[in-house]
Amino acid sequence: MIPMDNVVALQHNDQTCRLAPGCGGSLLSWSRIGAQGPVDLLRPADPTRAVSPTDCGCFPLVPFSNRIAAGRFTFQGRAVTLPHDPGFLHAIHGHGWTRGWTVEDRSTRALRLALHHSADAWPWRYSAHQTIALEDDGLSIRLELLNESDETMPAGFGLHPYFPKPPGTRITMRVGGVWDNDSAMLPHAHHPLPPSLSFPDGLILEDSVVLDHGFTGWDGHAAIQWTSGPTAGTTVTLLADGPFGHVIVYAPAGENYLCLEPVSHMTNALNRPDVDDAGVIALAPGERVSGTLRFRLSSF
Repeated sequence: MIPMDNVVALQHNDQTCRLAPGCGGSLLSWSRIGAQGPVDLLRPADPTRAVSPTDCGCFPLVPFSNRIAAGRFTFQGRAVTLPHDPGFLHAIHGHGWTRGWTVEDRSTRALRLALHHSADAWPWRYSAHQTIALEDDGLSIRLELLNESDETMPAGFGLHPYFPKPPGTRITMRVGGVWDNDSAMLPHAHHPLPPSLSFPDGLILEDSVVLDHGFTGWDGHAAIQWTSGPTAGTTVTLLADGPFGHVIVYAPAGENYLCLEPVSHMTNALNRPDVDDAGVIALAPGERVSGTLRFRLSSF
């Protein structure tokens, strides 16, 4: 259960965003007022029941995204073994979602959160920041990662938002290719985008469309359009400014949500030096990498 005294609410015009800094720096909800009352633009969490960021509307991915095979990799000659939950085969989603973030600055419509990591199994010291802001036409989240160690650190980041998926939900985006996963949910074969995944033309996520795949060559622009349910007639356009060349789409069977995750590198990138565009950022001591993700609202 998320303590109610740790929930922060941002408000701007007809929009509200509720956050739980202590629960992985997560967004509990993002909504706006419609004709019949509040309309959820992210899958909302119930703060009286949610026990994990995966119950929330969105959480940050730092200092890496998605899976590292068995939690093991070698970077610049250093072998690293990361602990991971016994329920997972791999280290997953980085540190940010498992730790509490602190509030550094706050206004009625914006919040800046910080996370400070001391070297441990991940042997590099770093700081991460999120700046979440409500704007006139939507929501923006800025991510920053600073290497505070004395050695170059492998780095990556992204977001893991959960969107509603009523019937007829359509995703439109331009990507270059897709990774097929093996039985351990690690990418093993890359292909051009097949006709069955017609994202450039707008792919409707019918119940038969089940995805947990990484896509390459993303141009930083994606649109989610809803034609039914409370969000009918609404489009959220995702605009990425920064090193977000990859996107993960997770649309599990039998669920009423989808995840469209903008990320800086492919899954298991730290174990894929054979892939030219794997996306690992070699962050020098004292160097910072940042990027901004904007969720723009419009009607049709």
